[in-house]
Amino acid sequence: MPKSEFHLPAASPRTVRVVKVLSAVLVLGLGGAAIPFFLGGDPAPPVPAPAPLAVAPVRPGAAIIPAGIAVPSPAAGQPQPSTTGKLPVWQRLGVPATPAEGRPTIAIMIDDMGVNRVQSDRAVRLPAPLTLSWLPYAANVTDQAAIGAANGHETMLHMPMEPLGRTDPGPNALRTWLPAETNLANLRTALDKLPNAVGLNQHEGSVASLSVPLMDMVMGELKARDLLFVDSLTIPHSVALRRAEAAGVAAIPRNVFLDNSPDPNAIRAQIAELEAVARRKGYAIAIGHPRQTTIDVLEKYLPTLASRGFVLWPVSATLATRRNVVMLQQPEE
Repeated sequence: MPKSEFHLPAASPRTVRVVKVLSAVLVLGLGGAAIPFFLGGDPAPPVPAPAPLAVAPVRPGAAIIPAGIAVPSPAAGQPQPSTTGKLPVWQRLGVPATPAEGRPTIAIMIDDMGVNRVQSDRAVRLPAPLTLSWLPYAANVTDQAAIGAANGHETMLHMPMEPLGRTDPGPNALRTWLPAETNLANLRTALDKLPNAVGLNQHEGSVASLSVPLMDMVMGELKARDLLFVDSLTIPHSVALRRAEAAGVAAIPRNVFLDNSPDPNAIRAQIAELEAVARRKGYAIAIGHPRQTTIDVLEKYLPTLASRGFVLWPVSATLATRRNVVMLQQPEE
């Protein structure tokens, strides 16, 4: 698909500064009503809907590098072989990545999956591989996540955690004032609902992410299950990544929020920033949500991603590359 069929605003320093200010204000809960929508520009012209993808179900399993068998060295910039022989659970459950071949990679996580069924179903039909992060209290969440996996998407848990202010993160959230055994039971119940999840990230969690004891509990359970962690960075000075490192948990932060503003032009500006980060770092991770305008923009953008010079990767592959290990897929029986 030609590049001209999807237009992004240039990621000028002024635009990037404006979007970052807008994002920070909304993340801190100061409200969008006071922010003028001066991220103008004509909306992207319509493009034909992509043909439905025929994607085989993901087949997670124990992917082993047998002792004494040489593993071919991947090209530069690709995940490198593990020296331990057996891959961690989060890699065995992860969706294998298309070789980047020197191109920058983009991973897009869709949070809050499962509650808004209409928009969640639209997200599931987006081109794969995305990383879909499911709320554990969504109805039939295990079945919903399985459908997402069957369409080639990666599964994560979007774990409710204590926020700032009076925002309700949902039932059975991890809270700093709850007994440790209650928080642990809530976390285990949520993880058990998503047996193919590669790990988790925070839903809300601005207060929880500042709590060393609570983050240590989360990382201890992730370490025991051999799962990864993505820091949503809903608040500056989150201790989550440091506690993950201390616990030996594979972890990575997101780079860009796509849709703190629901305005399509603002979302396109954030995608421009996402591409700029990916070109600069070689990879970038974005977080968006199953909202109508977000899905509308992604339906137009994702089919153009390859022609724009990027490769769509799941979060697990991005993290594997950063940790210098390899992603393997369970072979068909």
